[in-house]
Parts: sequence; C-alpha cells; structure tokens
Amino acid sequence: MKLIKNTLNLINYNLNFISRIQDFKIGLSFLIFLSLILSFILSLPLLYLLFKLTFGINLFIDFIFNFKIFTLAMNTMLLVILVVFFAILISLPLAFLNVRSNIPVAKHLTSISVLPIALPSYVMATTQIELWGPRGLFYDLLNKIFGIDKIPSFYGLSGSVFVLSLITYPYIYIGLCAMFRRFDYQMIDASKTLGSSNLQTFRKIVFPLVKPTIASGSLLVALYVLSDFGAISLLRFNTFTTAIFNRMYSSIGNYGVLEISTLAIFFCFFILFLESRTRNNARHFSNSSGFKIKKADLGIWRWILFPIVLIPPVLGFLLPVSVLIYWLIQGMQNDNSFTNIISSTINTISISLVTSLIVTIFSIPIILVIRKKIKFLSSIIEKSCYIGLSLPGIVVGMSLVFFSINYFDMIYQTYIILILAYLISFLPAVITPIRSTLTQIDPKLEEASFTLGKGKISTFYNIIVKLSTPGFIYGAILVFILCLKELPATLILSPVGFRTLATSIWGSASEAFFMDTAAASLILVIIAGIPSYLFMSNDLSRKITL
Repeated sequence: MKLIKNTLNLINYNLNFISRIQDFKIGLSFLIFLSLILSFILSLPLLYLLFKLTFGINLFIDFIFNFKIFTLAMNTMLLVILVVFFAILISLPLAFLNVRSNIPVAKHLTSISVLPIALPSYVMATTQIELWGPRGLFYDLLNKIFGIDKIPSFYGLSGSVFVLSLITYPYIYIGLCAMFRRFDYQMIDASKTLGSSNLQTFRKIVFPLVKPTIASGSLLVALYVLSDFGAISLLRFNTFTTAIFNRMYSSIGNYGVLEISTLAIFFCFFILFLESRTRNNARHFSNSSGFKIKKADLGIWRWILFPIVLIPPVLGFLLPVSVLIYWLIQGMQNDNSFTNIISSTINTISISLVTSLIVTIFSIPIILVIRKKIKFLSSIIEKSCYIGLSLPGIVVGMSLVFFSINYFDMIYQTYIILILAYLISFLPAVITPIRSTLTQIDPKLEEASFTLGKGKISTFYNIIVKLSTPGFIYGAILVFILCLKELPATLILSPVGFRTLATSIWGSASEAFFMDTAAASLILVIIAGIPSYLFMSNDLSRKITL
C-alpha cells in the first residue's frame, strides 16, 4: 500500500510540473518534442523491419500472398476475435454481479476474480494441459469412474482460446469494475419508469456507458493475443507469433521472420483502427460519485448465479495454482533440491518496479499531446505507442540488438536496453486505462471549474489529473505485472548473469526440474497477485480519486 501511495505521489508531482507549463507555447512545444522522441523510440521495431525489407520488397510481396501465410493470418485473426469475444463474455456479467448485485461474498469475489492476470501464459498453458490434456487429471478421473479412454483434444484452437481467455479477461474486468462503481443507477430506474424493458435499458443506458471501457480493454486483449507465444506454442496452434519463432530457429537466414512480423504490425494498425472507430462514437459520461452504490437484489437467483461467478477464478487461478503446489510437493518427496531463486526474485521485483515507474512517467507527455488532439500528430504519436505490444518480445529484442550494436554499442547488454524493451512493449498498458479514464470525465466539470473562477492550471490539475489518477495507478500495476512475466525480451537483452523468475521458470522447465519450475511460478504468482488483489479489495481507485 505504501509503495502504491509513493508511486501516486511521484506521478502527481510530474503531472503537476507539466501542467504548470501547458499554457505556454514553449511548454506545448517541449511536450511535442519529447513525445516525438518517445514515438521514435517506440517505433524502433517498425523501423528495423522496414530497414531490413527495403532490399527485398518484391520478395516480400510474393511472400505475403503465399497460401500458408494466408492460413496463418486467418488463424491469427480467428484467435484474436474469439479470445476478445469470450473475454468480454466473461468480464461483463462478472463485473456487474460482483460490484452491483447482492451475490454472496461479492466483496471478496471482486478481488479474487482478477487473480488470473498474475499467471504467465506459458504457466497457465502448462497447468491447463496437466488438467485437461489427453493424459491429464480430468482424463484419469473419467477413465477410472466411467471407463472413458478417449476425450476431445485440448490442443489447437479450442485450448488456445480457453487459456488466453482466462488470462486476458481481467484486462477488461478491472476497468468494468471501476466503471460500475461510478455508474449512476438512477438512470436505470428512470428508464424502467418510462416503460423500457430490461433489454432496452441495457442497450440504451448501460452499454453506451460501458462501451469505451470494453473497447479499451479489448484493445489490450487483442494485442496481447497477437504477441503471445508461450500458450499457443505449448497448445500447438499456428499463428504469426509461432511462425516467427519457428522460422527464426529453423530457417536459413531467418527467412520470413521480418515479413511475418511486418504483417503482425499491419494487424495491429487494423485493430487500432477498429478500436478508434468505437471510441470516437462514445460520448457518454457518468457523474455518480460511487459513495452509495445501489445493488440489484437478485432474490433466489443470487444462489443460482453464485457458482457460475466462481467458475472464472476457479478455472483461471485456483486450479492452476493447485497444480503448481502438487508439482512442488511431488518434487520435495523425490528429494529434489531447490536452485537459488532468491536472487531471481530480487532481480524480478527490482527491474519490474523501476520499469513501471519509468514507463508511467514517460506516458505523461504522450497522454497530454494526445489529449490536445493536434491534427495528425496526436494520432501518429498514439498509434506508434502500440507497435511494441503487437509484436513478440523476440522481435522487439532483435530490433534493439540491431540498433544498439550498430549505433549505441555502449548500452548493449545493460539494464538500459532491457528497460527500453519493456518501455516499447508495455507503454500501451499505461496509456489505454488512462485514456479510458479520461473519456469518462464529463467536460462540464471543466466548464464548472472555469465558471467558479479557477484558472486553466488549477482546473487541469484538480479535474483532469486527480480524476485520471486511478488510470495511472492501474496502468503502473499492469506494467509491473507484465514485466514480471516477460520472457523472450529478457532472455535476449538482459545483462550477463541476470536472471528473473520468468527466465528461471523457462530454464527449469527446459531441464525438467518441475519442482524448481513450480516454486518459481508460485513466487511469481504471489508477487503479481498481491498488487492486483490490493487494488481491487481496497477499492483503491475510488479512494484515491477523492
């Protein structure tokens, strides 16, 4: 809690400093200049790909019209669409029931339901395969009780959608919980008084208010799925990411790696276009303070819906953690010994904490320039921020290795280049929730502030900064968790001898040290789960807004 408050104070200090220069031309020019520098850094993976493709544009055109590439594109698109759909399907009713209904122990369920975000995709996939795979625990149970000797395959598209949906639904769920806390229930009462049905009320009142939050969360989900390698590789489903990794390690001269990576960026821009169209049409605000939350009385349905509400956290957190504990106990019974993971834990916490602070602070000038809505410039800067998140960490790592060796060799294999990779990959995790928070701030609040005689600086700080603080905190926590789980970029760019929990898990799993894998995974889940749980259980976003 103290750490989060210190982070808040640091963010507020930087926001206050920048707000004091925003009314001057030199201040705006400085923000634009700083944002352009950051955009250039964030665009390094794209510049790297374009530089490498310059000498073979004809081959590139022939390559992308290959039938196998078309199949990869269809697989990738189908996976993204299905995961986004199921993530929304899980998070929307879950958030509403936990926050705005009298479901039993809703306060605890609100926090527990976010915990699947703490598991890395490769850990989630491994544990789910152990549960539902061809020779998993579920198969053994059915075989012993019913004599069933064959079950549907868990591998492929179905397993990938199942695993990735469980990991990614919290990206939408957290924002929806915050939205429903601020939601003015009197609007629903007014709609019903006017004769609208429940379906009409949802379509006309509820959905327009939650749509910006769903769109922002879906953007993070889509880009996460686009760049994920751990889960889909273990579940044997071919997408752009698996093709990039396979060609990098099996083909001569890395044939096709750059071309497929460029296609992944095209997909990223297409997703950004769809999200921006949704966002541009959303102009709905809720001014409810959230102090007195009216909860829907479900009657007898609260006990019928209660076990359904438990399904996502049970499948996405409780069962995977149980598998890890089982592996840990089995390993201890076999007299295996732990490798030293203390240093890996310290390294992981340190680099993730430092990165989350740096990324959050660096997002401030970009957010301010985007909010200014400078023609073309704001749009270009905003879209450049999302390039890194759409690419596998290995492509980001390759681009930084190329630029550091050729132009900045003094930072090669240092902490600077590792933090730079995290900045490129995870800056959207800060920008998206902040932008979503800003869309919920009613412009009338600024007008009221001016009417009361407040200046632009005071209005900006007291209205924009303070009301968007929950978005900054959520973004910082999200970056912290993503840094904890990042594997490919860490393997490529980390200094010699620098190990994190993610690399320890990878190394132990590769050498079949399952007890060490389970121990490192459990520590990582605990470290990632604590800030997520505290953020939700203490309703911190609402308290800080005050």
